[in-house]
Amino acid sequence: MTKAPSKNIPVADSDIDISDAVDAADTRKGIQSVEVSGVIIAALCDFKFPVPLKDLAAAVDMPPAKVHRYLASLVRIGLAWQDDLTGLYGLGPMALRMGISAIERNDVVMRAGRLLRNLAIDLRSSGHLAIWGERGPVLIRTEHGGPPIISTMGLGTVMPLLRSATGQAFLSTMPRGAIEHVIRAEQDILHWDDATVDRLIIETRERGAAVIEGDIVPGLSAISAPVYNLDGAVACCVTLMNPKANYFQPGQPAFDVFLRAIADFTQSWGGQPRDEAEDSQTAIVTGNVTGTIKDHSALSGGRKGV
Repeated sequence: MTKAPSKNIPVADSDIDISDAVDAADTRKGIQSVEVSGVIIAALCDFKFPVPLKDLAAAVDMPPAKVHRYLASLVRIGLAWQDDLTGLYGLGPMALRMGISAIERNDVVMRAGRLLRNLAIDLRSSGHLAIWGERGPVLIRTEHGGPPIISTMGLGTVMPLLRSATGQAFLSTMPRGAIEHVIRAEQDILHWDDATVDRLIIETRERGAAVIEGDIVPGLSAISAPVYNLDGAVACCVTLMNPKANYFQPGQPAFDVFLRAIADFTQSWGGQPRDEAEDSQTAIVTGNVTGTIKDHSALSGGRKGV
């Protein structure tokens, strides 16, 4: 009977299972590769716009050749995207899908999605859900329950804060300090003074919803209102659009139906807006803020959104 070798005695190379060693090395390498990929993806998020390879490599402090190899794989699986004409890199469709899936797993957002679908069908309108992003309201879900509306808005679109119903719903309910940088950036484009913004906030709050008669599509009527988390913060905004002029104006049946549905949803969910007296940031104040947004495409021409 052969005695098993002592643990202190070196084992010959021929006794080592090479496949096991390779598997172990691959496991370590694979984990490291995922982490490196995560750094690159995070940098693509931080840029917020398509970026050249050399700038991305500088941001993550890696050689361009190394970043290029990772990007090739990320592009293949859809987490990154490269413009065929410019060669610039950005986030891919899989990254968008992952972000939206994570957001939808927020229970109140899922419930609000069902509310949006029911309202769109009942009022024969189109609509969307939006959450607050770094640069403004971001569309995360759309529904169509009425006549088709020709629009360039899709998932991931950043809506204007001051000139869209969705934006105005956030404007009237978000803490001022959290959105001041977007307000200032849009004021510079629209040449609006603080008094104009303050008046818009007051009118929207008194009405109970943001209402816009847009000019992107002639006669398009839009309405939007927020849905709150249990802590009183805005979770998302529900927006409906209809091609009939004045369809959602106060006094119209659709206006009342929309407000009642939002109120019923809020009561059933338990979310309530924060008391302004408890959050001084919601007060209408002015101040100097240095933050800016880089993408003003939704504001071009100063036209109204929905």
